[in-house]
Amino acid sequence: MAVPSHAKPKPHARHSAKDLTRRTVRRFLLAGLAVVLFVVSGVGIAYHDLQSQVNTIDINDLLDDDRGTRQVADSYEGQAVNILIIGTDSRAGANNVDGSEGSEEVAVARSDTAMILHLPADRSRIELVSIPRDLLVDIPSCKTADGGTTAAMSYTPFNTAFANGAGASADDDAIAAGVACTIATVEDLTGLYIDEYLVVDFNGLITTVDALGGVNLYVDEDINDTEYTKLVMSSGCQHLDGATALQYARVRHGVGDGSDRQRMPRQQNLVAAMLRTAKSKNYLTDADALYSFARAALGSLTASPGLGSLTTLAGLAMSVGDVGMDQVTLITMPNEEAPWDLNRALPTDEADAVWAAMQADTPITEALNDTASQEATDTSSDAGSTETAQDDQPTQSGAESDQTGAATDEHTPTADATTEDPAAQCY
Repeated sequence: MAVPSHAKPKPHARHSAKDLTRRTVRRFLLAGLAVVLFVVSGVGIAYHDLQSQVNTIDINDLLDDDRGTRQVADSYEGQAVNILIIGTDSRAGANNVDGSEGSEEVAVARSDTAMILHLPADRSRIELVSIPRDLLVDIPSCKTADGGTTAAMSYTPFNTAFANGAGASADDDAIAAGVACTIATVEDLTGLYIDEYLVVDFNGLITTVDALGGVNLYVDEDINDTEYTKLVMSSGCQHLDGATALQYARVRHGVGDGSDRQRMPRQQNLVAAMLRTAKSKNYLTDADALYSFARAALGSLTASPGLGSLTTLAGLAMSVGDVGMDQVTLITMPNEEAPWDLNRALPTDEADAVWAAMQADTPITEALNDTASQEATDTSSDAGSTETAQDDQPTQSGAESDQTGAATDEHTPTADATTEDPAAQCY
């Protein structure tokens, strides 16, 4: 009996096992490709997300054509880098922290703080030098935001440089011109080449500290400023959120002698606490942690195009991730009161030693120690000469000795090259 054709078993297709294997391999390859594309697109989206937040301003057209340029490797790898950090005190927009936005005096872009961050080529240390805003300096002719130029000035407060460039506005053009004039002034003052800049306004500081989750720092004396910043704080270990950190950085009434120069050690204390916090949370060594922090903080900062590049920023951050706090130096540039105006300051010889060390990429603490040792030797030699000359005039020795001591005290550097972070005891 014949078997119906439809009931006959169908023959197996040739090479079916090989085809199945090929299909399986293709599926795995497609799945792998999908994962790769997902990861790459995710990274690309994340990169674009962060990069789009950074407000970068190119100021090269506002700088002197004779300034020159430097060849830069990726992320400054193997190269020393100098970054100028400028704090501005405009109250416009989100910076209106004290309700004074309507005042013409505070609505424009003005420089309130300036620090030079030096990272050596071998990334063995971190150095930060504050420049007093009332330091009397020479300010070169600068291009302004409206296309004009300013006249060069001598013996003028340092923060005038930013004001000269910025003029009467607070927009990006004003900030660009203010930064350019400040960089030109800093380079004239120090002999350094400023590679990058970062502008931090009031809102930027608040946002950055909050992105860190707040900071712990040690307050060395009670603060009672109920009239201006409204900051009232007891000495000892304190945890500061962004708003309180801004008050701490700005306060000068109700603490110390009320001078602006006394704010700089507090600002350095805050910077040290921020750095310690970033290190403790692995923001300088872990890419995911760094991304999380950058996502929260970058939108509030203004940076040079080089520093605004996330690859450069991440490269610099991670290159100093292993630097211990004992290798962090925070000082105010050595200065002394101007004899004719106690509210103004003048650079001292020790300042020249600091700038020379940074130019040579050698530790500034060593330069200050060498200068102090030389001064001690010179003082000892002068004292010996005085004693020799006084052998025949013993009745004058007391008065002349007192004068020598007074002269020594008068020229003692105001910079204290300490590397110990007071906030260490608060962790």
